[in-house]
Order: sequence, then structure tokens, then C-alpha cells
Amino acid sequence: MKTKFVGLPIYYRKTLLLVIMRTFIFLCCMATFGFSTKIGFSQDKKIVVDRDQELSVEQVFDLIRQQTDYSFIYRSDLFSEAPRVKVKKGETRINRLLQKTLSFADFEYELSPDGAILLIKKEKQVKRKKEKVQQEITGTVTDTNGTPLPGASVLIKENTTVGTQTDFDGNYSIMVPGFESTLVFSYLGFTTKEVVVGDQTTINVTLDEDAQGLEEVILVGFGTQRKAEVTAAISSVDIEEIQKIPTADVATSLQGQVAGLNVAIATGAPGSEPIIRIRGLGTIGNNNPLVVIDGIPGELSYINPSDIEDISILRDASAATIYGSRASNGVVIVTTKRGRTGDPRVTIGSYASTQWFSNGVDVANRSQHDQIKLEAFNNAGEAPAPYLTSGAQYADSDWVGAYIDNAFEQKHDIGISGGTENMKYSFSAGYFENTGTVVNTDFNRLSTRLNLDFNLLEGRLKIAPGVSYTRETTGGIFEPTEEGNASFSPFLQIYQTLPHKAIFDSNSLNGFATPPSELGSGNPVGETQLNDRTDEDDYLQFNVAATLKLFDGLDYRFQYGANIENTHFANFLPTYNFGPQAVNENPSLSELRTRSNEWTLNNTLNYRKSFGKHDIEVLLGISREKSEFRSAGGSNNELASDQLRGLSAGIGDESSFGFNSTSTLQSYFGRLSYDLDDKYYIQGSVRRDGSSRFASTNKYGNFYSISLGWAVHNESFFNSELISQLKPRFSYGTLGNQLIGDHLFLARIGSGGQQLNYPFGAGQSQPVIVGAIATSLPTPDIQWEETATTNIGVDLGLLQNQLKFSFDYFTSETTDMLVNVPIPATSGITSFPLTNGGNLENKGWEFSASYNNSNNDFSYSVSANISGSTNEVTKLGIADEAFTDGFIEFNNFPTTRTEVGGEIGRFYLFEADGIFQTQAEVDAHGVQPNAAPGDLRFVDTNGDGALDDDDKQFMGSGLPDFEYGINFSANYKNFDLSLFFQGTHGNNIYNGVRMWLYRTDRQNMSADLLNAWSPSNTGSNIPRNVFGDPNNNIRPSSYFLEDGSYFRLRNLQVGYTFPQNIMGNLPVDNLRLYVTATNLFTITDYSGFDPALGNGGTFNRGVDRGFYPLSKSLILGLNLTL
Repeated sequence: MKTKFVGLPIYYRKTLLLVIMRTFIFLCCMATFGFSTKIGFSQDKKIVVDRDQELSVEQVFDLIRQQTDYSFIYRSDLFSEAPRVKVKKGETRINRLLQKTLSFADFEYELSPDGAILLIKKEKQVKRKKEKVQQEITGTVTDTNGTPLPGASVLIKENTTVGTQTDFDGNYSIMVPGFESTLVFSYLGFTTKEVVVGDQTTINVTLDEDAQGLEEVILVGFGTQRKAEVTAAISSVDIEEIQKIPTADVATSLQGQVAGLNVAIATGAPGSEPIIRIRGLGTIGNNNPLVVIDGIPGELSYINPSDIEDISILRDASAATIYGSRASNGVVIVTTKRGRTGDPRVTIGSYASTQWFSNGVDVANRSQHDQIKLEAFNNAGEAPAPYLTSGAQYADSDWVGAYIDNAFEQKHDIGISGGTENMKYSFSAGYFENTGTVVNTDFNRLSTRLNLDFNLLEGRLKIAPGVSYTRETTGGIFEPTEEGNASFSPFLQIYQTLPHKAIFDSNSLNGFATPPSELGSGNPVGETQLNDRTDEDDYLQFNVAATLKLFDGLDYRFQYGANIENTHFANFLPTYNFGPQAVNENPSLSELRTRSNEWTLNNTLNYRKSFGKHDIEVLLGISREKSEFRSAGGSNNELASDQLRGLSAGIGDESSFGFNSTSTLQSYFGRLSYDLDDKYYIQGSVRRDGSSRFASTNKYGNFYSISLGWAVHNESFFNSELISQLKPRFSYGTLGNQLIGDHLFLARIGSGGQQLNYPFGAGQSQPVIVGAIATSLPTPDIQWEETATTNIGVDLGLLQNQLKFSFDYFTSETTDMLVNVPIPATSGITSFPLTNGGNLENKGWEFSASYNNSNNDFSYSVSANISGSTNEVTKLGIADEAFTDGFIEFNNFPTTRTEVGGEIGRFYLFEADGIFQTQAEVDAHGVQPNAAPGDLRFVDTNGDGALDDDDKQFMGSGLPDFEYGINFSANYKNFDLSLFFQGTHGNNIYNGVRMWLYRTDRQNMSADLLNAWSPSNTGSNIPRNVFGDPNNNIRPSSYFLEDGSYFRLRNLQVGYTFPQNIMGNLPVDNLRLYVTATNLFTITDYSGFDPALGNGGTFNRGVDRGFYPLSKSLILGLNLTL
């Protein structure tokens, strides 16, 4: 028999050996169990558990030893048969952890003079009793959500030497001496429960989380923090809930999950990236939040959702100041899964789904089209188009049906994790594919990730390297983007194509039909199918962190991370001829390659100390970031053949271009956190950033914050059986913004291009010299934007935190916004210079609530969140300029305007006031000379007798009054159900799709026009059909502005987990099958494709230009653990 010396310094061992020899006989003679709370060490010392895990008793001792100076002495066989301990992520005091760990038997433990904890197992006097009838009791132990608790302890109160543990599914079986026995159920992080057996043979128990024991830890900047200590506006995402939503990207699954977090689905195209906004709009520039992955800034779109362990959202300046200028729009912190001690554990997740698009817009078929068009020509007094009267036999094609089809999606993931105390590993691989509901669109992704953790120098040095690789390939169509690109949508092109045109022609060169000349040009299905447009992205992320424990409470952490992204975009057009306006006489190719390298180096010192009622933590750090971007591209408009796809394989005009950019950020930061008696909390942060994006005189910016919290529920005077938590919070802080281009304070020179080249000499062979011009003016005085934010909040828990509420109200003011100032075109400058010429105020509120309950085999939980925000521009440009945007096509039909005194991107439209019913009404109105009965009436708001842009009015915006999400989950025995609802209220949408399809001078039109106004249909609210639209009924007006509010069942999932007794001897720890349906129904008054689309822009939020629609889906999947 050997005695273990765990973690003792060498110079202690000789002395300690003498002590042990003297007590050895005493220890060996102990034959009865007993327990004593004789603890000589500080009971206030706290231990952090970084993740849910199952540990042996000795591994728990190692966990304590690594975070303290304590060591353990015990007989080597003392815990050989002890059950493993299930510990949850969080923070707890040592004495509570030891009591829970050793709860399977009675022990005495005490602190020796040398800082060693001696563990003594004692036997009890065995009294002979009259034998009683043994009775078997079975049951299940779960938490309040119905989740089984494997490893929970079940003891007989009258004889604690008799006990058992629950299995993986939370099931147990125990023999009791009689019906008068009492069973004691315990589990680390949960309250202990006692149940008298009585006449029961099955006892199912639900344990409540212990709010005063193991407390939840959430992610904060450069570390973690107990949720009880948090004084800032930070939200922790329920990972189990978002992973129930089958999706390719993490951001989409976050929609509606967190108050104050808006995830806008700009387009439903495969592989598209949602737009994330935290607390609305804080600037007129870049509003994207900072994303931090395992401590290093990164890209959320490249993470496999199955790899995620935790997500936190930092919403206010107090929480985000530690990241300085990078965090002006909030922070999304993500940690990925890491290894756990134990044998290799294999997890497999797989699903397949079918998707369909069923919320289209009805367009006219051939006969309906002819009826509408003939009426339009007749109302215009013009002869109809020849194809309407020629009697030719045209097709009656369903262009929408040929363009949109059902899609297939599949996702497969595998994860392997395990390890020892000295080395843990986690490896994962995943594959995702979506074929798209539109022809020739698809997306697939292959991802891998490896995380390692090494414990060296007896736990004083921890090294954690990680590497991930993602390859994404996207094939798609060109779409109008949210910002700065109002080009014509392919969807509108499909919906407007004449049904008279044939789609396919088996006798043609490429299988697609060329329309007769009288039907015009174009075959959008053929053009989409033949256009080979691909985008390939390779993304490699590497980071390594090393944490060295210098002495008790003081850690030094070094972290280095690199993100390397290579992209290749190629667009190949073969030869085709679909009419004079849709011809590509020669095959052409354009390519673009980019490389982006980002490096981050962090060095931090973290000191944490508890003494008496005081907890203090200090963080000091230095960070350096560097980014490099390079791009090179070219094109050739006449390749030799459709089969030769190389830029050099042609005789046409070749062009090339490129761009290089480099930026750096140097930062110094610190944070002080103080907690007095778990009642009073204060935290302060400061950061100084130096950016290469500003001239030397304005390079550095200083940012700071302070936050306060008061745990009223921990006060001695506060005694309430109803209220278990009451914590008001306050924070104030400043942040900067440098999300602009690199070196814009310098003048720029443009070169190349036909208009800048100069020929010299005479004759046919003139040498050409590349010319150059100044394309921008220097702006050396530009400096940081700065945002000051105030947040007031309160956290409330009722019924032992079974019912929770959280409320926040915030205000922020951004000053010195960086805006582009217009200058005359005669200056020759092609880009407007930047200046600190804008101020913006933003305010809003956030509310969330959750409730959980359980009763025997049934448990359920409900959570909801709702938030709203508004903004006001208080300064814009040098002379309070106004910006117009929201263009429906190129620079035509602007629908939004941003100016001082209002929100960003408000709708600015003519006011439509019904339909003229008679010529007398037209004449009396007097400001629409080209109008006739059946046309829209527009209001002359300023009464000057003319209808012009001065009559436009502000009419709300695409920003909702509030947005919300509701989660419901329930478990009954082995069945589980989850529902997720999401929606918005009070936002407007400008229906650009309806505007275009109400035009009778285009090719095809909406079927709504069959019900247009006519002398025999004067009750219609649709203006008359008239070719040429002399009244300009389609001008940007309130007529096409619709309520964009909606309520949607986003996700419905039903699952079944097979019990162990059914799987028998199969090598399977857990098997769950599920069926999921997404976007099953939407309640909305919006008549367009989808009210959730097109809501991510800054100046044009809520402008529907005909984006790729969202799909509904039906999914079958499984989760398997080996």
C-alpha cells in the first residue's frame, strides 16, 4: 500500500513523511465512517469549473490543487470504488465541492501545518439488527428541464454506507430495508432532496439548481465571470436551444434568441451571411459587432454550429470597453468545445431535409397577360403590341416554376473527445450541403477543428493550442446587396418575363430557346443555368494560449492567433444568343483572388484574491493586431472556346487590377472587479488604442467604463420567500470606432484605365504611358468616433429562480461620426473625403423572462425576450446635409432619406390619397395634369400648386418598434418538444417587387392587375392599367409602403431518446431521433416574398428589391453518442 503525495514541494516531503509514519497505524485502524467539518483552510476559497464534466474523486482533488496551494494526503485505495462526480460549469467554494464529492460516504478532513488536506475514512460500529425485508426502489433523477442527471448520488439516510449512482439516462435502482426508509438525492450544483419511501416502488425526483452553490459562469472579455457578479449588460445564449435550429451558420440560429440582438436575413440564398446588429444603429458607418472566437477576433460565418460550447453577447460599453475601438457595436464572444477527461467519446449528428419556397407572388399567365395588356393599350389610346393580336402560336410558360424548385440540404458532424488530466483533446469534422431552391445555386462547406489542452509542471502551466480549417464553395446568382447596389433583381426578371416565350429548345446549341424578335430579348432561366459563377473560400484559424500560474491567485497568459483567408471568385459566361439585348457572342471570364491575413497577440496578467468577505480581481493586458489584405483580378472578354476557361486562353481585351492594404492596432487595457460579501459589486475598465488608420496626431484614443451592482437579496434585512434574486445594475462607458478604410487620411492616386493613359508619338505604334490622377483629398484631421453609453438594469428571480426576469434601459450618444462630405465634380476628385461631421443618439430597452417547471415525468420551460430601440441624427456633415438612398433600381426611385432630427434611413415618399373616381376630381385637384380617373391621387403637402420632391413626407422606417422571440420546450419521459417563435412589430417595408409588377409597360405583370380600377370596377384600390403610366403611379409613394410586422413559427422539433434497455448491448450511450420543421407559418399583412428579408441595411433597411426568398423545410435527423 502506498501513500500519495500530490503536488507537494520536495522540501516538504521528508518532514511530512515522519508525520505520516506516526499516524499510519491510526489511519489503517479506522473502520467506521464518520464526517466532521473540521476544516482549517479558508472556506471562502472558490474553485472555477470551466465546463460540465464527469470526474473521479481524485480528479476533483487535482482541480482544487491546480487552483490553490493545497495538497491532499490519503490512502491510495481509499477512493478506488468511489463513484465519479458530475460537476457543472460554474464557480463554487471548496468546502461545498468537497462535501458534494465525498457525499457517498462519511469522511473527516483537516488541514496540516504544511498546507496538506488529510482525508480519513472512518468505519462505524456495526450493530446487529434484526433483518428486515429488502425492497427494490427504481426511478429517474432529472433537472427542472427534464434533462437526466447521470452520476447523481442516491443514499439511504439511515445508513449512508448504502447507496448508488444514476446511470447515463438518470436511472437508478436501490434496495431499501423497509418502507420507513428515507432516500437522499444529491448532485453537485443542485439542492439535496429527501423522499420517504412509504409504499412507493418507483420514485422519480427532480432536483433544483442550487442558486447559492455552484453559480453559472458566463463569458466576458478576456475571461469568465460569475453571473452573480455581472454588473454590465451581458447575455448568455442557450446553446441547447440554438442547436435545435438546423442551419449552416451560427448567426441565423441567434435570431430572436437574445434581447437587443437583431439578426437580419438579407437574402435566403445558400451560403448567405445574415447581418448582425446589437442595440440597433450606433453610427451611420459600419455597424458590425466584434466577433471573438476562443479569445481571437474572427468570422462567425466560418464556425460549424456543432463546434460551439458557449456564446455571450456584450451589449453595453461597460462590458465591451475591454475591447476598446473594436467593440463600438457590441461583442459576440464564442468558445468552441474542448476535450474532457475520460475514455474517447464519439458524438455523431446528422440530418437531411427537403426545402421548398411557397410564399411567391402571383403573376399573370399568358391569357391573363393578354387581357391586362390589351386593357392598358386601350386606356392609353395606343395600338396594342403585335404579339397580342398576331394570332401566332406562342408558348404558355411557367417561368417561375422553371426557376424555382425544391432543394435538398444535408449536414453531418462527428466529434471525438477525451484525454487524461495532463492532456485532453477534442476533434470534430463536419460537412454541409444545400442545393438551393433556385436553379444553379448551391453551397457546401467542409470544416474541421482540433483543440488540445496540456497540463504541465503539476498544473501550473497550461497550454491550449487549437486549429480549424473551413472550405466553402458557393454557386449562385447575382443579387442586389443591402448597401450601395440597387441593380435589378434576377427574381424580378423571372417574374416579369413574358409567358409567351418558350424556355427550352432541344434543337438549340445549349438547349434553351431564343425568343422571337417581337417578344423581346432574354431567357433568364437559360442565362442563370449557363452562367458558371462560383466563389471558393478557404479559412484557416490557429491560436495557442499558455497560462502560467506564477503564484496563488496570479496568472500570466500569452495568446497568439492567426486568421488566414483565401478567396477565389470566378464568373464564366459561355456563348449564347437570347436576342439582341441578351447576347454573349464570345465566351468571357473574370476572376478575382484575395488573401487576408490577421494576427493577434495578447499578453495579460490576472490576479484574483479572496479574503474574508472581499473578492478582488485585476486584469492588465497588452494587445497587438495586424491585418493585411491583397487582391488581384483580371478578365478576358473573348476566349477562344467555351471549353478553354483561362484568362490567357483568348484574343479579347484583357484587363487586370489589384489592391493592397495594411493596418495595425496597438492596445493597452485593464480591468478591476471588486465584490464585497456577495452583495456589492463594482467594476472598472480602461483601454488605450492606437490605430494606423489615423494620422500620428490623432492615432490614440482612450476609453473607459464603470459599472455597479447590488445583490439586495443577500442583505440580512431582506427576507422573502418569493423573491430569490434582486439585483439592480448601473453602468457607464465610452467606446471608439475606427471601422473605416486604411490610410484614408492620406491623398490617393489612381492609375491605369483607358481614360488615364497617354499616347505619345505618331503612326500605328504609339507608345502608351500610364497616367495617374488624384482620386481623393488628404484628411489628416480625422479622428476616432466616440460613443458614450449609459445602462440601467435589474435582474429579478422568483421562486428560487424558477421564474427569472431581466430588464435594461440604455442611452448612447455617438459624436464625431466619420461621414463622407460631397464635393463638386469639377474638382476631379472621384471619392468624397471623410470628416468627423456627425452625431447620433440611440436609446432603447430590453426585457427577458424565463420559467421552468417539472412534475414527475413531465417538465417544461418557457423563455421570451423583447427589445426596441430608436435613433436620432443630431448632426450630419458640415452643413447638415441629407442623404437619399433606398434606390429600387440603380440610382432611380429613392425611397429613404437621412437628415438631422430623425432616424437613419426613414422612408421619404409621396403621400398617396386614394384613386381618382371622376374627371371632376382630377380637375379639382389641379396638380396632376396627366392624371385620369383610375389613377392615384398624390397630396400636394406644401400647397404650392405643384407636385414635386418638396411634397414628400417622412413615413416611418424599417426599424421595428420592437422585436421578440419565444422559446418553449417540454419533455415527457423520453419524448421532447421544442417550439421557437420570432417576429417584429411596427416596422415598414417598401414593396419594390409590387411596384415593378404593377408596371404595364414592362413584359409580364402581377395577376393583381386583373382587378385594377375600371369604370365597371370602381371599388378597386389598384390603379388603372394604362400603358406608359402617364400619371407616374409607380413613383415612390405610400401606396407601396406596407406594414412589415410579422409573427413566425421559426422552428418546431419533436424528438425521442431511446432508453438504454431498448438498445440492449449495443455500444451506444445515447441515441436520439428528431423531426424538425422550419418557417411553418407566418402571420403578416406584408404582400411580398418575405417580411424578414432586406432588413439589414443602414440607409435602406426595409426596402424589398426582390431578394432570394427564404424556404420552408422538413428535416429528419439523429444524435448519437458512442
